[in-house]
Amino acid sequence: MKTENGYRSAKRLSFLLLASMIYFGAGAQSVTEIVTDYNGYWRSAANAISPVQPDNHHNLVSFSFNGTRYSTGVNDQLLEANNLPFVAGVFQALPLKNFTGALTSNTKIGLGAMVDGVANGPSNPPPSRAIAPYLTDGENGLDLGTCVANLPAGTMFLSVSNIQPEAIGDGIPDIVVTQIADPSSSMDRYEFTDINGNRVGDFRNINLTNIARVGTWKADFYETTGSTILSSGFTNTPRDIRLWAADFSDFGINAENVGQIAYFKIGLSGNSDIAFVAYNTTTLEINQMLPVKFLNFNARLNNSDVALSWKTAEANPAAPYIIEGSRDGVNFEAIGSVDHRNGIQQYAYTVANAEFSYYRIKQADITGIDSYSQIAVVSLKPSVKAANIYPNPAWKEVYVAHAAAEGNEKILLYNMQGALLTQTLVARGSVRQTLDVQGLPKGAYNLVMTNGQSRTATLLIIK
Repeated sequence: MKTENGYRSAKRLSFLLLASMIYFGAGAQSVTEIVTDYNGYWRSAANAISPVQPDNHHNLVSFSFNGTRYSTGVNDQLLEANNLPFVAGVFQALPLKNFTGALTSNTKIGLGAMVDGVANGPSNPPPSRAIAPYLTDGENGLDLGTCVANLPAGTMFLSVSNIQPEAIGDGIPDIVVTQIADPSSSMDRYEFTDINGNRVGDFRNINLTNIARVGTWKADFYETTGSTILSSGFTNTPRDIRLWAADFSDFGINAENVGQIAYFKIGLSGNSDIAFVAYNTTTLEINQMLPVKFLNFNARLNNSDVALSWKTAEANPAAPYIIEGSRDGVNFEAIGSVDHRNGIQQYAYTVANAEFSYYRIKQADITGIDSYSQIAVVSLKPSVKAANIYPNPAWKEVYVAHAAAEGNEKILLYNMQGALLTQTLVARGSVRQTLDVQGLPKGAYNLVMTNGQSRTATLLIIK
């Protein structure tokens, strides 16, 4: 039964569930028992492996560490009904989406053998190859019946805040690691960092080959590249479940440096078998790292210069803003940069003696993900007379009225990301063109008229 002391302890409990491998040295101890909701109730322990092998979705209800059982908040009533004492907690899977690594033929989607509805073979159609949902499915995202095996090598950053200092070194697990396929001797690296990505405390390399299993499940492993198939030897196969726990202090976190923590960084070796990564919502806040968001971007011609200005939402720590220019709206090159400044959202840059008509801003955040502003257009050489576009906004057709063509003019339509959508050749002597736009999504576009030497651009809105 839950006790008042258990509720108080739960507020100090904070952990991440990482399907992967950790080694910390003396003092590190494995989880000795887990309870899930498979077929209503499933319990297995290192010294009493259940003969039942889960083959479908099932959610982690509790785990035992150092003689204490900790619930995850998925189904505390299930523990009570089976007379299992526990310390209560509430945990949520981390949004593991911003992988920097690429899928390989070694990356596989692991599903309980009956998740796909077929007892011994592939489903038709096969399951989705989008790997992120398999790391956040189930109650609170804590499904042990799905995983990604051999998660692509690379780096992930997760934003961390409000770590409770009293949870450091108190013996209550802060980090819990799960491994639910085949352990590998290759190392993953876990560490906390400050806002600039510098390590806080110590890194820990992860290896679970010496951790005792607490249960076994039965899984299919689908390919994630090429055809989504079940390879020979990967159908209805038993795999072990392992868990490991540690305190924040095992990462070298203490009262002096805990305030510096901004991110949790995961360096993946390419052999990680992850079911989910979760945290206690009462003591630790972790958010998905989002790409930089540009609120606006403007370009204004000032004699021979172009004045650029842009505004961003609150962004992750990042590299400088890279100013890119283009003559055709498609092929861009870097022409300058402005340093990112924490807390600053409004920026400006002047392109002296401008040679480009198209501009955009690029930035790579701490995760390595590139973000781009919309494209801004200026007319440097007005020798091509501006066309009259109507109606604007448009619905089905756009009429482009222009001076009598000499026969070398083209009308180009770009989206705001700079992709060329349509190209219309203008016949010699013609004065009006009709463009069919009814199949284009609603939004803003750049309509450009060019004679190969100069061009004019007009903003077109499609409703």
